[in-house]
Amino acid sequence: MKNVIFILFFFSCKAQEQTFPLKTYAENIPINSYFKDLNDDLNFYTGTWTASFHDKTIILKIVKQIKQPIEFFNKNYYRDQLFVRYEVKKSGMILESTLDKNFTNDSKLSVKSAYPDENGNKVTLLFSGGNCSVGIGTIVFKKINDTQFYWGYYPGTTTSNDITCPPDRDYNIYLPETENLVFTKQ
Repeated sequence: MKNVIFILFFFSCKAQEQTFPLKTYAENIPINSYFKDLNDDLNFYTGTWTASFHDKTIILKIVKQIKQPIEFFNKNYYRDQLFVRYEVKKSGMILESTLDKNFTNDSKLSVKSAYPDENGNKVTLLFSGGNCSVGIGTIVFKKINDTQFYWGYYPGTTTSNDITCPPDRDYNIYLPETENLVFTKQ
């Protein structure tokens, strides 16, 4: 009898999770639902990509994370998403790198996809910003062809708050603040 109750409990818990296309709006979706990349729209962007901008070389290492926990409207869900690590160099010197950063307890400088557009040729990502959230904003990838995409970075804030942010921190934004920068797959 105990086994029957356990099995019923197990399946009733599993039945609460529903799967929806990644592009589904979350407002009226049941809690613990899974927004899945059913059309593999995110796969194109995975891998190592490079671009040059104002004497800087930018390297992106993009992975697709499956069924990551997220929160929308104070409710818990899961979704597939892109996670971007990057490195910005000038004359061979590293200005900023997250290639080896552990994001477990520090989301500063993280770049994660928020949602793809309707036909999968564009994806919007969220950049958490650096110290005191300087540079927080959106990044948009637009597919050009099988080996290239355009980059557009739109920071929401580009300065620090002198009252609450310590003066001894680096508040530079090293990611390229531009539109239509071409990244090429390596």
